[in-house]
Amino acid sequence: MTNKQIDPKAAQEFIEGLFDRHPHLKERICQALLIALHQRAIVSINDIHARAHRHVAQARPDDNAPLGRKWDREEKQSIQQLTIEHATQAFSVEEIDDMFNMIRKRLRAQSLEEIAELPQVSFGVLRDKLMRFCRLPEGQTTLSIRESMAARVGLIRNFVSEQLEFIGVARHHMRIRDFESLVARIMGDDEGRGLIGGKAGGMVLGATILRDERKKNPKAPGPAMRTPESWFLRSDMIEQFLAFNDLKQFHNQKYKDIEDVASDYPMLLELFRNAQFPPDMEQSLRAMLEEIGEHPLVVRSSSLLEDRFQTAFAGKYRSVFVANHGPIEKRLDELMTAVAEVYASTLHPDPISYRQRHQLIDYQEHMAVLIQKMVGQRVGRYFLPTWAGVAFSQNPYRRNPRIRPEDGMARVVFGLGTRAVDRVSSDFPRMLALGMPALRPEVHTNDVIRVGQKQVDVIDLEMERFARVSVEKVLAEQKRIPHLNLIFSGIEHGDLKPIMGDGLLSIPDELAVTFDTFAAKSPYPAGLRWTLQTLEKAYGCPVDIEFAHDGEDFYLLQCRPQATRRPEPEVEVPTDIPDERCVFYTERDVVASGRVDGIEAIVLIDPIDYNRLQTTDQRRAVAEVVRRLNLRLGDRPFILMGPGRWGSKDAQLGVPVTYADINNARMLIEIAREQGGYMPEVSFGSHFFQDLVETDIHYLALYPDLESERFCERILHGSHNSLGQVVPEFAHMKDTVRLIDVPDATQGMHLRVDMDANLGHALGYLVPPPKGDGG
Repeated sequence: MTNKQIDPKAAQEFIEGLFDRHPHLKERICQALLIALHQRAIVSINDIHARAHRHVAQARPDDNAPLGRKWDREEKQSIQQLTIEHATQAFSVEEIDDMFNMIRKRLRAQSLEEIAELPQVSFGVLRDKLMRFCRLPEGQTTLSIRESMAARVGLIRNFVSEQLEFIGVARHHMRIRDFESLVARIMGDDEGRGLIGGKAGGMVLGATILRDERKKNPKAPGPAMRTPESWFLRSDMIEQFLAFNDLKQFHNQKYKDIEDVASDYPMLLELFRNAQFPPDMEQSLRAMLEEIGEHPLVVRSSSLLEDRFQTAFAGKYRSVFVANHGPIEKRLDELMTAVAEVYASTLHPDPISYRQRHQLIDYQEHMAVLIQKMVGQRVGRYFLPTWAGVAFSQNPYRRNPRIRPEDGMARVVFGLGTRAVDRVSSDFPRMLALGMPALRPEVHTNDVIRVGQKQVDVIDLEMERFARVSVEKVLAEQKRIPHLNLIFSGIEHGDLKPIMGDGLLSIPDELAVTFDTFAAKSPYPAGLRWTLQTLEKAYGCPVDIEFAHDGEDFYLLQCRPQATRRPEPEVEVPTDIPDERCVFYTERDVVASGRVDGIEAIVLIDPIDYNRLQTTDQRRAVAEVVRRLNLRLGDRPFILMGPGRWGSKDAQLGVPVTYADINNARMLIEIAREQGGYMPEVSFGSHFFQDLVETDIHYLALYPDLESERFCERILHGSHNSLGQVVPEFAHMKDTVRLIDVPDATQGMHLRVDMDANLGHALGYLVPPPKGDGG
């Protein structure tokens, strides 16, 4: 245990001092010393017991009792004395002190375990027990996993998550002392009890796993990941907020028709935004702001339903950016408004639709809130990360046969990671296959420049809000940004050239966001790959993470089980379908193999028709039609075909629907026409795409104007438009939105779509209805 010099006299005095200060632990101390002597083969327990027996027997010549009987008081004293004699000759004071600390650790761990297992134990009581344990010296010897496991489980269940799958992973990695710093940042009254929620729990667990693995493997690739400074508003605090403002009546919103939920939400959002906070909550938030100072914050949802092993709720609840600038009262008001918006998002139609779809509607929603110092740096008037993104341990989008799914993939952007998870613009994140990060889908320089990032998400410190600005504006503010050479390439005579060093050597309009040097020469792709593989091994399933870099350090923002599509048998796309039965065919962007069968309805918004709409309001009206059709079509299997990017927040790029508007569709198809300018994005990794994966909605992109593609105008444009019969209130939209009743238009046929991702082919064609369908 130690090589320190042994001083028998000092050891004797130290042991006697322990007995004087802790007389109730005398037997435990002697027992620990005896076990240590035996385990290190200094003297065996049997020898000590035999010597003690002989010593007592000599003092009692008529004692013929068997050796195996229970020791009396005199015999116990003899064993203790012999143990101390051997221990003072064998152990240093430091070793004896370490053994004594282990005794105290075991006792306090047992006490902690007993308290944690009590039903309805308060936060304050359990925190105080935890702190008592953590005040003990760590020492050289630690509790074994077996000894601490029950206490770990109790702490996880009381502070982090009650989900058994999460506990089953976390108990192997989160040690008792790991909870000390966590509990110090949890906000909530001592009498209550609540959890930090799924998003916060995943981040804490992921960081713990990575920390421990890097200790075991210091040569692991890439830099170590940190977590941002974080504070946790416990899940029970939302109940106090609701009760304080007489808002608990809205718990039952989830049982309303989804149309009523959508109609009520704007009103409820304003009620929440203008509500008051209980004084204790307000004081906790004020104290936090005084500690942080004027640094931008992100206020993130951390529902108990989020980031679970079966349901991720990706992007369903609010995350709010707060500039956190100015007088404390102004900053506090902005922060409380942001927290209220997160609370209100539990009543948004998207999470309620998602809960309905996943049989979670009866679960009592408990929303914890994660408040973090934003990762980034100041660049003139803006605050932003150097880069950020999302990464997945399994990559189902194999655009090249050399890409291995198990190597994982990442979507990386300049600035805030919102652009990596949202469909927000006509430019693209850089998608990296982490096993071959330099491989990109674009071949020609013009294509690389065209799809490169043109806009960047930032916090505008002058306007004190989240903003989306051009890359040129950010670069004009400050011409030295750390690692700029990893993100940008110079454009010289139509060719892309790497930038040397961190400095900006050419004017902004001669640059393109490519992440080429990041992909080909930096340690980050290898580091991400190692991180994902490490987390997947610990979780026992694929994982995804969110990350950011502030120019100096790499940060883990989120970690959760990755949404994966249920396995489907391989499908061979038929080649003998006659033209009159072919509805569409493509050889591009086939993401996943599979079959969608029995389709009875097609909702079609052709890019040509959508492009004729002049205003954003007109385009949002199209989204409203889709939402109504999603509800009215009921159980009829239908697919959606529309321009560019479904779910984009920019109505110029595609129909601006949300999850609740399309969740009943069997398939979603994005159409690109030459004159429309709408480009599909195989945006695997975006929140919208994750919704499709989790809900088993297949995705496909079509390019009707390419010679290699097929697009049957006779069926898709020549069939009767049933829009007015299904949603008569939107009959006036028939020139933009087409509803095709497939059996009615094809003499009883149904549509089938076969997709082969390995060969990159997909075919939509007409087939007779399934037997027994009656069609």
